[in-house]
Amino acid sequence: MHSLFLQVDTTVKPSIDIFALLMKGGVVMIPLAILSLIAVILILERLLFLGKNTKISESNHKALIQHLTSGNYDAAAQLCSKTDSSWGRIFIFAATDKNQSIDELDRMMEEAANVEVARLEKGMNYLSMIAGIAPLLGFIGTIIGVITIFFDISTSSDISIAVISEGLYKKMVSSATGLVVGIIAYAGYHLFQNSVDGFVAKIQEQALQLKVAMKASRK
Repeated sequence: MHSLFLQVDTTVKPSIDIFALLMKGGVVMIPLAILSLIAVILILERLLFLGKNTKISESNHKALIQHLTSGNYDAAAQLCSKTDSSWGRIFIFAATDKNQSIDELDRMMEEAANVEVARLEKGMNYLSMIAGIAPLLGFIGTIIGVITIFFDISTSSDISIAVISEGLYKKMVSSATGLVVGIIAYAGYHLFQNSVDGFVAKIQEQALQLKVAMKASRK
């Protein structure tokens, strides 16, 4: 009878300590950490701000049209004031003066919409800058690390694969970190920009519906 012996590989494979590895990325990791913190703060702030201010209620819009077409401007203004959002701050100009023409109403709401869009897009350009700067900073950190590696090789004449590979994998950390920070900022910027664009398109649609309804009521 033959005995079967189960051989267990007891070799302990080396693991990577992510935090320790990040610390070996060089001086460039400091500005990357600052940029990542700024990006996270901006994303959270814009997420809360846009979530509150880009809400559009179809029922409120229908009620606004009903108030304005029936000449109840006080109720229309009260409805917009109670709606604590960009929608209310834009459409309240339709209820400010019952004697204003449709063209004047259109101009006032367009100017109000431009102001609100500027408020909605506040800080988003910084996300765009971080998305471009962070990967470049990471690449600079890697280049500096590679220069240091070859300088050490030239002075010590040690060109072993172990020396080169160890230095390279440590210095590539800055490039990887820069890309991660850049991707997060890039995604945040474009997601928020799409949200603002969608809000503007909806406001334009509702403004057109309002003008058509008011023109019909004045005939």
